[in-house]
Amino acid sequence: MKTLNTLNIKKTLISLSVITACAFGSVAVHADDFDDVRWSRDRSNTPEQDRDGNGRTASTRGATDNQGEFQFEISTNKTVTLQRQEWQFERRQGLHRFTGEFRISSERADFDRVSVAQTHDDQTGSEGVFSIYQVRRDGDKYVFGVQGDTTEASNGYSTFEPVEIELDTWYRLRTSTSSVNRDDTVELAQLFRGSSEIWTETVEGGGENEQYKKAGAYRLTNGSGRVIVDWRNMIFETGRR
Repeated sequence: MKTLNTLNIKKTLISLSVITACAFGSVAVHADDFDDVRWSRDRSNTPEQDRDGNGRTASTRGATDNQGEFQFEISTNKTVTLQRQEWQFERRQGLHRFTGEFRISSERADFDRVSVAQTHDDQTGSEGVFSIYQVRRDGDKYVFGVQGDTTEASNGYSTFEPVEIELDTWYRLRTSTSSVNRDDTVELAQLFRGSSEIWTETVEGGGENEQYKKAGAYRLTNGSGRVIVDWRNMIFETGRR
């Protein structure tokens, strides 16, 4: 888990890189650039079910305005078929942000490598997934982290430091994304327990200028087990400066 001092140092270094870029007349998008974004609720972003394999995906009826709980379950141990029980939201360009709370049930505490949320590019193949927020087993514990999966980004799960999480506990995930330019996407991810930020990472490079979000349960390659993931208070926003 990152300490507060580590986070402050990281933010300072990012701010210095922005100042340096300004001095040479070229400014790239960095994580701290989200600080000046004005966000507004996007109630038009309606999800649809994306299902494969065995399990349950929550109905999308009223999902745009209903901030209640929605359950996603992978109900088989089979690994020969794709196991996906998710919501796929509409594509957005520019500045867009997803916030929601998830909880993983201890009723199915025999899983490994399960994604709870993703950011996808418009295309498929090597550029299909920009970031995968996932939970992995680490001995008798579970850890949360991110994998950047685009060829251009060259970001692997092991590059990013994970954080230990507990089952049957609500966590709030926020992903702020700038997909203004192709191959220059920046996404700032923050994980909260209650009002405390317990983890943050930035995925940079690669991506397209039109992306969509996913939430639910998706068993990754080399993943295993059954899992139940609850989501609530899912909110989409678009941003402007």
